[in-house]
Amino acid sequence: MPRGYTSAATPMRRQLTRRAGNFLRILLVVLAVGVQVAIVMFLVNLLQEQAVWVYFFIQGIAVVDIFILVGKHQNASFTMAWVLLILLLPVTGHVLYVLWGRRTKHRRMRRTLARTTPFLRKDPAVYHAFGLEHPDRKRLGGYLGRMGFPLYERSQCQYYTLGDHQFPAMLEDIRNAKRFVFLEYFILSDGKLWQEFREVLAQKAAEGVEIRVMYDDLGSLFSVPDDLAKDLSRLGIHVLVFNPIHYSTSRLYINYRNHRKVCIIDGEVAYTGGANLSDEYANYIQKFGHWKDTAIRLEGDAVWSMTVSFLQMWEAQTGEQQSFYAYRPRSTMSTGDGGYYQPFMDGPMNNPDNPAESMYRSMIYNARDYVYIMSPYLILDNTMIEALCTAALGGTDVRIITPHQWDKWFVHQVTQSNYNKLLQAGVRIYEYTPGYIHAKTVLSDDDHCIIGSINMDYRSFFFHYENAVWMCGAPVIDDIKADFLNTLLQSTEINADHWQQRPFHMKVVQAFFRLFAIFF
Repeated sequence: MPRGYTSAATPMRRQLTRRAGNFLRILLVVLAVGVQVAIVMFLVNLLQEQAVWVYFFIQGIAVVDIFILVGKHQNASFTMAWVLLILLLPVTGHVLYVLWGRRTKHRRMRRTLARTTPFLRKDPAVYHAFGLEHPDRKRLGGYLGRMGFPLYERSQCQYYTLGDHQFPAMLEDIRNAKRFVFLEYFILSDGKLWQEFREVLAQKAAEGVEIRVMYDDLGSLFSVPDDLAKDLSRLGIHVLVFNPIHYSTSRLYINYRNHRKVCIIDGEVAYTGGANLSDEYANYIQKFGHWKDTAIRLEGDAVWSMTVSFLQMWEAQTGEQQSFYAYRPRSTMSTGDGGYYQPFMDGPMNNPDNPAESMYRSMIYNARDYVYIMSPYLILDNTMIEALCTAALGGTDVRIITPHQWDKWFVHQVTQSNYNKLLQAGVRIYEYTPGYIHAKTVLSDDDHCIIGSINMDYRSFFFHYENAVWMCGAPVIDDIKADFLNTLLQSTEINADHWQQRPFHMKVVQAFFRLFAIFF
């Protein structure tokens, strides 16, 4: 029994205890940072007689930091935000940069990828056929291929317009699992949905099916079920916490989180999209009104890339080499649905080459008729804004759906801070009015699309581990487009002239938050 609990402890009491413990972990980190800042300020006050020299010394350190930042040739928005913070707050800004501004090397992840990427082999015949059928998309498929993500043909896909539809199908596939089930989610939350999953997972584990569950520690900090690891371990289920929040500020990985949403069954079926394992994603509760999320069910050869990616993350976190070929599917499709599928993953180990951002931007620039985007956030750097504006000014029908109801007020302000320039260029922006839209979709010209965990924001492109599937020529694209057009009917279009008339204080607040957008 966990320390501090009694047999009479109620679920509410255990939940409050867990929340208090997690809050304390964050508070300790904040206090640690505050202590470091206080020590620096104390030393400055102690040396008041040499204040001028101390000031120049601190400014010198700031200049060195700035030269290092500029010399790394990182994203311009990232560099500008840190330079501004260091110049405005040379003491605290330097401390924060040392703690969280430096890029980690991700050595273990890089070693894992170097060892395991050869398990993903490209089939030249598939690329040849793809080039003949879709010559205009050959460069996109070739780019992802060169980044280590094969293109697959013998696969088929089903689209779900809501988490309400996705989860029952996923549970049914898990019930039919014969060998293994892999779950990888940013948020795992106790509630009705998790209890449904736990019941099915427990049953399959009792049947001898291998079950692995991976969740992100920060994403699930205040929602993960009590004693999850012990509970599932008793059932024979393996649990892995990604990048645990650590008391040491030098190891506080706030930026490098696992934002993926993946379920893999027997290496033959896989689900991905925007939905986490939490009640609001299935509309069991109304957290921010009606929750609009989307997902796909992938079956066939393409699932192998997602299986390898899951095992790579598991190996990189545990340091234990995985037997990849033991998880290959035991049956293969003789034919697919006529579409081509290319699952891909992204993360901070790729910086400055980021497949997610590059694919989004390429789809926007290469759109002939239209590009439709659904995203809960629009936290964009100048290059992405330029791509959207250039496409719209060139006559491409660019439409973006964002939430009307927000989950985080300050993040919503950053999203809205980008409206003005986009609207002026002719981008059409809609806000989903029934509730919160969490779907992550980029669709273009009726022939290719991306669905996965990737938001249109800086964190997804540079800081988080993400996953998605690029599809081309797939019949399911018609369903995705129909859902987008239907969602437009439930959304309110933002009028450019009306937006210009918003209160002055809103413009100031949004401009401020946009200046430091990368920190959100």
